[in-house]
Amino acid sequence: RGLSFAIEPGRGLLVAGGSGGGKSSLLRAVAGLWTAGEGRIERPSPEHLMFLPQQPYMALGTLRDQILYPDRGREVDDATLLGLLERVNLGELPGRLGGLDAEHDWAKVLSIGEQQRLAFARVLLAEPRYAMLDEATSALDAANEERLYRELASTRTTPVSVSHRSGIVRFHHDVLELPGDGTWRVIPAEGYRLD
Repeated sequence: RGLSFAIEPGRGLLVAGGSGGGKSSLLRAVAGLWTAGEGRIERPSPEHLMFLPQQPYMALGTLRDQILYPDRGREVDDATLLGLLERVNLGELPGRLGGLDAEHDWAKVLSIGEQQRLAFARVLLAEPRYAMLDEATSALDAANEERLYRELASTRTTPVSVSHRSGIVRFHHDVLELPGDGTWRVIPAEGYRLD
């Protein structure tokens, strides 16, 4: 009720709270994916936002297409794409699966953790102003999760995350708590502990 907050560029926001408290719904509304409800949301244009769900979308096509999605017509040299895969700990993927131009049913060939890391490669390439991360690292171990958030922190992209893991709190400046009873509060992330 009466929820009002702003996410300034460079000041990541972690959305925390109990199950069913509306965290994912809020992220989807902010990202422009949900339009039900009432109120006003001001956000940058779609090219400045990327939404990463817990289960990433895997497009039909090549490994190159997976990295370039959603802008598959973009010209990016192989060295850059291979470097992106290294940054998200998927450097062995092209050799294992036939190169950047190999075609597979990626949702079946890649584990959910590999799919989540590949989705982060998309964000690192696109460098949107904001990345809406809805449990986007839930299938990863703590080391891979930290690596991805560290890589994201090296870009101009501001993370807006839903997570239940304390390891990512330090990559955000503020926490929006949604306890699930209609109340809310925004507090500094420093020293915040997720239950």
